[in-house]
Amino acid sequence: MNAGNAGSIGLDEFLNAPPLALMCLTPTVPQHKKYLIDLKANPMPEDKVRRIIQKGDLIAISSFTPSIKNARKIAAIAKQYNKPVVIGGYHASLIPEVCKEPMFDVAVRREGELTFPELVHLLERDGKWTKDNLKTVKGIAYEHEGEMRETEPQPLVKNLDDLPMPDRDLIGNTKYEYFGASLDALESSRGCIGNCHFCCVQVHCGGIWRKKSPERVVREIAECSRKTKWISYQDSELTINMKRVKQICDLVIEHGYDNQWYGCQARADDLVREPKIVERMVESGFKFFFIGIESKHQKSLDVIGKRVTTDVIREAVEMCHDLGAAVYGAIIIGNIGETYEEVLETIDYAIELNLDIAQFTSLTPYPGTKIWDDAVKNGWIEDADWTHYDFTRTVMRTPDLTRKQVAELVHHAYKKFYIGDLWGEYFWKRAPRFFFNRQNWWFFKMLPGFMKNIDKIERLVSDLSKPTPIEEFTGEI
Repeated sequence: MNAGNAGSIGLDEFLNAPPLALMCLTPTVPQHKKYLIDLKANPMPEDKVRRIIQKGDLIAISSFTPSIKNARKIAAIAKQYNKPVVIGGYHASLIPEVCKEPMFDVAVRREGELTFPELVHLLERDGKWTKDNLKTVKGIAYEHEGEMRETEPQPLVKNLDDLPMPDRDLIGNTKYEYFGASLDALESSRGCIGNCHFCCVQVHCGGIWRKKSPERVVREIAECSRKTKWISYQDSELTINMKRVKQICDLVIEHGYDNQWYGCQARADDLVREPKIVERMVESGFKFFFIGIESKHQKSLDVIGKRVTTDVIREAVEMCHDLGAAVYGAIIIGNIGETYEEVLETIDYAIELNLDIAQFTSLTPYPGTKIWDDAVKNGWIEDADWTHYDFTRTVMRTPDLTRKQVAELVHHAYKKFYIGDLWGEYFWKRAPRFFFNRQNWWFFKMLPGFMKNIDKIERLVSDLSKPTPIEEFTGEI
């Protein structure tokens, strides 16, 4: 079960991708019948969730940190029927202490493809999990006599080509969309070689980058639905090895899969360093690049370990636009050392870059990151409710900004970028680029689907018109 989301102001409603991690996990136990319930894409009433849970012998829940409240509710229902419950995903990797909560039996840390089959085997063999049989499984945490027991880490999968193909049949007819256009997803690599101080990928993936072969990637593309418009690469960063990216693109074109639209996360310096390969990416169908822009100020990029310059970021955005590719830019509000006025300058910078989509996130400390260590040491964290750690709500102050000021700035950023001072300003400023550059005309094929999201757009505008939400301090870190 995918636990779903917590719901917050932002763009999450427009981005609904298949739960690829679960689709990769289920083929590891081929002898069993599996049901995949995605509560983000298909919210269900409690009575239906109960009926589904009663049919199962094991309930496996994947949860991000802000959706942990949903995961607890699902697990509590499962416990009413005496079902064994395992929790995995980023939350279990970052905060394995979740296993001490009474509704969870086992927490799986990091990757689950090797660990999950072992847990299933123990249930088959012994009928239940115990402190004696669980201690033989690597990569888990469980509760014993009020204490957390952690086993030694499970080795990461070295050769990703050895993994079974994702089970795409399990999602059935569920509709996944990317700003109104149908979407499928794939993974070509795991991990990242960067060391951004706010990012928890290093914690979850062990700080090691591993890749699938270009041939394996194209096999997975072949299994993606031909009915979908978008195929989204779920890699933390696709562009680490640009020569490999070119090999993938060449194979995509050779096999005739360049009629799909592709999107990925990319570093600005990777793109600028290999402009010819970026052109090849666009030729093969890439229409969208997610780029971490973070701030207008070089001092902030340096403080968060970004290892890129503002000039390179600007060059990368312009290159993508010239080639007819859209840019989804991520901006951090509340970087350490930034004043209120400097954050306002960053918001104007996002507008000046003419980003197609901008995501404004509060600086959010996740356990295991340097930002977390600094925030705990300096007492910056003022909200300990994990469900608020959704990157939109504000849980920490900074040396220069109160938590309320950061929340106000996130609210202001979305409002100024998407609503502006004049009606339709967001669209009119981008219209010339889409009308006069023929390479951008693909966007008009997407427009009808995007306009179907008018209710979500209205909700976003409505949220931005309300006072800035700010919760009181809750709990202790």
